[in-house]
Amino acid sequence: MKKLINIMMSAIMLAALTGCWDDEVVDAGAARPQVENLKAVPGDEEAVVTWSMPQGWNPTDFIISYKTPESETVSFRTGKLSEYTYTIGSLVNDYQYSLDIQAVYGNLISGAVTAIAKPSTSRFPVTDLVALGDNASVTLTWTRPSMLVKGYTLTYFADNAPADTKRMDLAPDAETVTVDNLTNDINYTFTLTASYDRGDSEPAIAKAMPTLAIPYFVSTENTAIGMPVHFTFNREAYADAANVTWTFPGDIVKSGDEVDYAFTSSGDHTVKLSAQIGTVKREWSIGINVREYAVSWDAWVQDGSNWNGFKGTCPVFSPDGRMLYIITFNKITALYAFDTMSGEKKWEYIPAAKSGSYNMLTVNPVNGDIYFGTQTAGQFYCVSPEGQLRWTFTEAQSMQAAAPAVNAAGTIVYIGDRAGNVFAIDTASGSKKWGVSLGTQCAGLLVNGSEIVVGTNGTTIFFLNSDTGAEVAKLTIGKKMTDISGFAVAADKRSVYVPQNNGCMSKIDIIDHTVLIDSKICTSASPNNMYEPVVAPNGDVFVGSKDSYAYCFDSELNEKWNYKGLDGNNAFNYSHPCVDTEGNFYITSGQKGNKLFVFSPTGGVISDSRIGSDADGADKQMGGNNLLNGVVYSALVGDKGVNGKLVGIGFGYDRAPGWSTHGGDPCGSCCIK
Repeated sequence: MKKLINIMMSAIMLAALTGCWDDEVVDAGAARPQVENLKAVPGDEEAVVTWSMPQGWNPTDFIISYKTPESETVSFRTGKLSEYTYTIGSLVNDYQYSLDIQAVYGNLISGAVTAIAKPSTSRFPVTDLVALGDNASVTLTWTRPSMLVKGYTLTYFADNAPADTKRMDLAPDAETVTVDNLTNDINYTFTLTASYDRGDSEPAIAKAMPTLAIPYFVSTENTAIGMPVHFTFNREAYADAANVTWTFPGDIVKSGDEVDYAFTSSGDHTVKLSAQIGTVKREWSIGINVREYAVSWDAWVQDGSNWNGFKGTCPVFSPDGRMLYIITFNKITALYAFDTMSGEKKWEYIPAAKSGSYNMLTVNPVNGDIYFGTQTAGQFYCVSPEGQLRWTFTEAQSMQAAAPAVNAAGTIVYIGDRAGNVFAIDTASGSKKWGVSLGTQCAGLLVNGSEIVVGTNGTTIFFLNSDTGAEVAKLTIGKKMTDISGFAVAADKRSVYVPQNNGCMSKIDIIDHTVLIDSKICTSASPNNMYEPVVAPNGDVFVGSKDSYAYCFDSELNEKWNYKGLDGNNAFNYSHPCVDTEGNFYITSGQKGNKLFVFSPTGGVISDSRIGSDADGADKQMGGNNLLNGVVYSALVGDKGVNGKLVGIGFGYDRAPGWSTHGGDPCGSCCIK
């Protein structure tokens, strides 16, 4: 820590109101007026203090004192009698100083007056540096970060020769420069530093490859383990190229103009592209950064000291799959949006009225709006893809019920609440089109063209006209449909599976409005609630049960295999499994020390990845998974001061085109298209 000049007695602490400076300045009696109108204006490693004196009083000197970040006391005289301003230099940026000033009157000293100042840097770095490669050159552009810039220093080197660094000094008004005489098809690293009177800014760094033509395109240079990256050779620029190969870590080689690859470890990786161009074999290096998880987050908004997490809900995606949405449940229902490519949180929306949630959210497959409700009546929300509230629907009761459903045109959202009311809401205005009362908690919704299929937490399934809400038909099954669950739809788009209490499943025909299989007892353990099933590409039906087993049935609900979870109770409570294009099933256990299980179509355990610790009660799931672009997203409950986690774990397989996770599409729209 630099010391200011004229430090006189740093070991002597000033008193709070009056204090001794040295033997010549003592408290000789009557108090003397303090300085007035003291102000401190922070600067870059400095602060300017100004003050005034009462009329008629002329001190012989002034004393300024403050403590350093190391708690050392610095005191000095200003030595200026007629100038009521002083610049204090050599301060530390981003540290808040309490600056005391006292007036000296011969042998007397006034009380201290304090001003606060927090210096900060004005040496702003360049934040928008962009580098574009061309034939044997790279052009860099940026915006001048401050009018105080005195110039720039640009350094650069080829990545295959980092010791050979070149330097260029640039004028303060420069906002672009072209670096020539570079070697094509080699990555270069450029560092741009802005210079100021007080020194240099933090550097800005950019990479670019000079080339006669861009030899490749890559879907992303930042990915996660198990998330496939798409690599494309620029055939248009290199029409006669032959033997195009891509070499991945571990000397894994793929051939062809277009390949996909999912990395299996985190860190910075290099992919080698090679091609025969005429008589010469050309090679290029592609840098890819791989993080461990596609998403990893637990910093949720909390209500005071309460923790937060996820229960009865499931992640869903924007229509283009670029955004993931999820809502928290404990005390505060908050909607979060994450970028699936970068894993970064993009925004959060917190309703003005606090309430917990026990409801799945749904995304409009056309305009991307997000719909969700809470456990409090009158709180059903529509939020834009940018995180802004569009409208609130206030007529529904608690939405601890079925997931919302959206028609294929994206013009109507249907909701069923805990009181058994069903509403059709105009998505543009939020106004009610119709509403009916069925009297029993809604457990699942399906949009099937001109009809809405409504499953209740009773034994009746209703078919309503989608335009009017009028009852078209209804059927009765032997056991209650499980609450907050949902249907699964077979590939024929008419055979629908219904999860039920007491370990049962039913199969219905939603075209003929008939029961095909009624309340078949499916569990081989202690019969309990079956939760949302999923249908595999081969027609098999997979479901998690509250009896701690996961089951696989054929299309007629004959058991093919089962798997017992981690404990004897609630292992797959409120579980919403997924299935991929290969017929593999994904499900997360619901109790302490949970795992994300991946089963083969025949019941073999492909993976049982641990999420969290064996003992932590926060590391359990009571909601659903979702699968997209090779990544399974799982949201955990949280417990006792520990927030639940949202994690995205890559496995490399994509979601099956059939029904999965309350909706059939990434949006979870519950619409049979």
